[in-house]
Amino acid sequence: MNLKGKKATKQCVVIPVEDSGLFVGEKGVYLNMTAIEYREQKYRDSHFIKMSIEREVYDAMSEEEQRAIPIVGGLHPIIPKQMRPEGEMDIQDAEYMDDLPF
Repeated sequence: MNLKGKKATKQCVVIPVEDSGLFVGEKGVYLNMTAIEYREQKYRDSHFIKMSIEREVYDAMSEEEQRAIPIVGGLHPIIPKQMRPEGEMDIQDAEYMDDLPF
């Protein structure tokens, strides 16, 4: 879906809250996630993030259903600025950070 920001329109992913594992709390919408460590590091990442599912629900799933739970993202160690190679961009320096109003 395209969303119009302050300076530009960007293509975005929109996730419906109902039936998605998301829940609405007092201060926002939340997703219960868990980080799982890779046996061997992949793509600089040491862990991957998946939606956390209640044990009873997970155990009732087939192995195929368990493997089909999508990976939300990855985690990698943070390298302090003074140790970064010259020219590597800090995420706060990226221009797109101020583009959308949220």
